Amino acid sequence: MPLQFQRPSRSDLLLLLLYWLLAAPIIGFSYYQRYGLPKAFFGISYTIVLDTAAVYLLVFCFLPLALARWNPALIFGALIGFVLLDAQLYQLGYWQIFSTTPFHWAAQGLLYAVMRHTQSYGMLGILMAGKRYFDLQQRLLLTQKAQTESELRHLKAQLDPHFLFNNLNVLRGLIQHDPHEANEYVNRFAALYRFLIRHKDEDVVTLAEELQFMNEYIYLLRHRFGTAYCFQQELLPPPADLNRLLVLPGTLQLLVENAIKHNAGDEDDPLVIRIAATKATLTVSHHRRPKLTPVDSTGTGLHNLRERYRLLFDQEIQVTATATTFAVTVPVLRPAPAWSAA
Repeated sequence: MPLQFQRPSRSDLLLLLLYWLLAAPIIGFSYYQRYGLPKAFFGISYTIVLDTAAVYLLVFCFLPLALARWNPALIFGALIGFVLLDAQLYQLGYWQIFSTTPFHWAAQGLLYAVMRHTQSYGMLGILMAGKRYFDLQQRLLLTQKAQTESELRHLKAQLDPHFLFNNLNVLRGLIQHDPHEANEYVNRFAALYRFLIRHKDEDVVTLAEELQFMNEYIYLLRHRFGTAYCFQQELLPPPADLNRLLVLPGTLQLLVENAIKHNAGDEDDPLVIRIAATKATLTVSHHRRPKLTPVDSTGTGLHNLRERYRLLFDQEIQVTATATTFAVTVPVLRPAPAWSAA
């Protein structure tokens, strides 16, 4: 499994900057009193680089791997290697800057370097780890809130009387004129609700499941709107990848509903709604054709989708709106492979 580093947030970088604005003058002044200005400058520069690198590796690499339940022996071995290498860099770096005597390697000196450098970056490490813990708690609270709201929206969608009324009207017409098609309609309608019930408590579904759900939904839409809306799919990932790539459940339904809600269809000139998938993104796009009667909209659906991707996966959706076209692109997630000991 490849070693993956978490990216520091803007607030992490701000905390780092504030720390060094306070600590660097104090450390630099002590160097200046002992070694003079030139060596103090190089000494504080090396301290900032080495301490920042050490804290970054500990907080943004080793800590996430431990929380992700990587192989403990592998993490422990890597941590020991990091500590020894870090101590060696500490010894050599400060000897090169401050010392005038030849360098002699000794186990006692290495142990001393481990303790000294741990003290050096300890305060910064505690601050950054504490902040990451606080951020994680905040994200968990927001995620729980988003999940609760999502469950309520799913429940509302399942019981939406307008949705049921429209589809039951279509079904009544089919029963009168085409019983065989009515049976197929019931099967598709049931499949759609099975999906909603099965995934109402899940954070993600495979892209294959989401596309299958969308096919059932499009079938219902075609019976309701006829050929006023045309749906095109462009799927670049091979079928095997569709079962590994992940999206939030209901993503396509929300984006297609949004397109139909705000744009007029015409059986003589259908509005083409394109669904394009790659290994990295899923996009719904169409030409803008506003309805003659303005549609009241608060933008809640798209806003909620944006927040769900941001809170659950720390990724953004992209909305591209021009005078003639509208497109929404969401990230497609690839699950991290499970680590197994050799």
